[in-house]
Amino acid sequence: MLATCTSAYAQAPTLAGTWTASPLAVSWQLGDWGKACGPAPSGGGEGGGTVTITQSGNELAFAGAGRSYTTSECWEQYPGIQRISHSASARSFQNVCKTAAGDPRQTKLVTTLSATDNRINFDETGQYQFVIEGQNCTASVRRTRSYTLVRRLGEEVAPAPSVETPSPAPTPTPRPAKPCENAGLPERLEVRPSHKLMRPGESFEFRTIVLDARGCALPVTPTWRVVSGASLLSVTAPGKVTASPTAGESKATLEVTLGDRSVRVDVEIASKERYDAVLQAQGLSETGESKEAAVLRVASESMGAREVVARDEAPSQSRWIVAVAGASALVLGLLGLWLVRRSRAAANAPPREEPPSTPRASLPPDTAKACPTCREEFPPEAEFCPNDGNRLVSQSALSVGPGGAVCPVCGRGFNPGTSICPEHGEELVPAAAFVPVRAPTLVVTRTICPLCGKQYGGEIRFCGECGAAVVPIN
Repeated sequence: MLATCTSAYAQAPTLAGTWTASPLAVSWQLGDWGKACGPAPSGGGEGGGTVTITQSGNELAFAGAGRSYTTSECWEQYPGIQRISHSASARSFQNVCKTAAGDPRQTKLVTTLSATDNRINFDETGQYQFVIEGQNCTASVRRTRSYTLVRRLGEEVAPAPSVETPSPAPTPTPRPAKPCENAGLPERLEVRPSHKLMRPGESFEFRTIVLDARGCALPVTPTWRVVSGASLLSVTAPGKVTASPTAGESKATLEVTLGDRSVRVDVEIASKERYDAVLQAQGLSETGESKEAAVLRVASESMGAREVVARDEAPSQSRWIVAVAGASALVLGLLGLWLVRRSRAAANAPPREEPPSTPRASLPPDTAKACPTCREEFPPEAEFCPNDGNRLVSQSALSVGPGGAVCPVCGRGFNPGTSICPEHGEELVPAAAFVPVRAPTLVVTRTICPLCGKQYGGEIRFCGECGAAVVPIN
């Protein structure tokens, strides 16, 4: 039996040769970290590159990619840390390093390398704890990278991949958008990848692009939220997610919303021991990404000028009642609007901020824009009505007749023909009859758009560039 094992070991190909190292990915997680602890730890990653590996017995030595390293030590090295355990076999290596028991800065590192004939995975976790001015300071870190064989020592070319483990196809990237001077309305949202495999504690940023009907890229950012697995995954920025360090084998679903429509992408969390097996079983790329993209077709009306199916016609008697009620509401609304504007002028409220533009009286009819709801005119460069958030259209495109209506709950305007707010289910009221309700103790002097960051005066309710509802900043 001993002779058989020795013969099998001798037939295993050497790991010495030329390899390619991926960039060193570093993910920090903070525990207790007060002001006395100083700047929070961050960074520490390194670039990839070509690496030369030499083998001596069961130990490996790495040279290249900015640093030399051996499998008999932990990756992170600084005074006071010592190796307390080490194990090495033909394809597995592990080191445990700690600071002395009396050291005020307690550190523990666990460095693990696992190898196949053509790939080496590096994984190191670290825990740090110290006390400054009575403040407990704790943090943890994870470092990962992979090495891919280019040419084994003694071979002319790298061996071809086996049939059982084909090389994964490169992950496609979003198609480049054409340069366009006058982009249109959003028509298509692409999110890549549609499926992502992550380890606990890792962070990843999805790639999104919004295009119009001609393929022009638009400066529109979708909103992200976790619809399942909120305890496993968190959204730290639009498109950027972080898996919980304590997450086990699990799955989570993200919803990407643009306008009033959304598409979903999946995230699967696998332990570091099963990560490679899941990667190969699902046919993902080396970075754990699927080659497919999640695609959403966006209707133009979903971006600020939504349309819904109107209710069926009621009997003539009901129409007369609605007409009388609408006329009464219009008269009361005009009176209320006049009183509100008069009180605002008396209080010397800050004037509405609008971008410099050509006087509306001098704008040609074919270039001026108007709001389908309130029929107010705006310069050609404006996109959304600051009063009700509806998308502006060419003034010449407006049909003769009454304007649109406004939701009494959110204040958003809709085109003529819409009678119910699709978000709140409320009966719309004429634009002139709608008076926004503000708390009597709150005097809003400045507002800001939460999406694009543009600031306005206190009277503006919707962003004129992206149509989002503004929020007070005073």
